[in-house]
Amino acid sequence: MLRKALLLAPLLLAAPAMAHSPYLKPNMFTPDAKRPHVTVEASFAEGSLNPDVAMKADKWHAVAPDGTTVALTPAAALKDATYLEVPLAQSGTYRISSGERTGRLAKAALQGTNIRFLEGAEDKPWPSEKLIEVQSVTRADVYVVHGKPSALPAPAADFGIYPVSDPSDAYTGEVIRVKVLRDGKPVKDARVIVEDAQERYAAKKAAPLEVVTDAEGEAHVTAGAAGLYLLLTRVRAPSATNPNLWISNTATLTLEVLPQ
Repeated sequence: MLRKALLLAPLLLAAPAMAHSPYLKPNMFTPDAKRPHVTVEASFAEGSLNPDVAMKADKWHAVAPDGTTVALTPAAALKDATYLEVPLAQSGTYRISSGERTGRLAKAALQGTNIRFLEGAEDKPWPSEKLIEVQSVTRADVYVVHGKPSALPAPAADFGIYPVSDPSDAYTGEVIRVKVLRDGKPVKDARVIVEDAQERYAAKKAAPLEVVTDAEGEAHVTAGAAGLYLLLTRVRAPSATNPNLWISNTATLTLEVLPQ
C-alpha cells in the first residue's frame, strides 16, 4: 500500500483546501433499532456536502459494533454521487468508510518542503525547484449509531480523522474531540479545517474554522450552530522508495451537530 512507502520524516502538514473534498453523508446518523439499514451518499464537493463528482473506491466497508468489517458494494453509481446501502444487523456504533483511495498523479515543483503544483505543459520548475510527482490518497469516514451507541470502532491503520468523543453526542457549544492518526500513531500539528455545510446559505460568508492537533494528535472543535460539518486534514510526505515522488494524504470526517 502507498502509505507503507512513506518516510516517517519529514512530514509536510499542508493547509487543506476544501475544493472538491471527499465526503460520506448518511440519510440518518442515529437510526432507531428497528431500522435495518442506512443509505450513504459518497461524493466530492466544495464543503457544502452537495454532490458534484461521484466517489469511486475499491474498499467500501463498514466496521460493525463488534469490530467485524463488512465489505460494501454500491447500490447505485451516478455521475454526481455513489450510494451505499449499509446493513445494520447489530445495535451500536458503526464506522462507514471509503478506505484509502488512490487518486490522481500530479506534477509539482519542490523547494525545501514547499510544493507548487504545475499547471499545464508550459508551467516548469524554477531553477531553485526540483520536479516531482505527487500522488493523491484520500479517505472519507462517517459514524452511524444504530439504536444505542457502543464503544467506537478501533482506528484503522490508514491516515484518518477519528473521533475521541461519541460522535452521536455532539451538541452546539460543546467540545467535540477528534484525533488525526497515521498507522495508529498521533500526527502532531496537523491542521484540521472545519467546514459548515450550511455556510452556502449565509448572507455573510465566514471563513472555515481551523484547529491544530496537539502532541497526542488531538484537536478540539466547538460548533456554534447545529447542522452538518465536514472535517478535513492533509499531510504530504516523500516516498521512501522514490525521491521524486511525494504522497499527499487527505482524510475527512462528516459530523452531525445537534441543537442544545
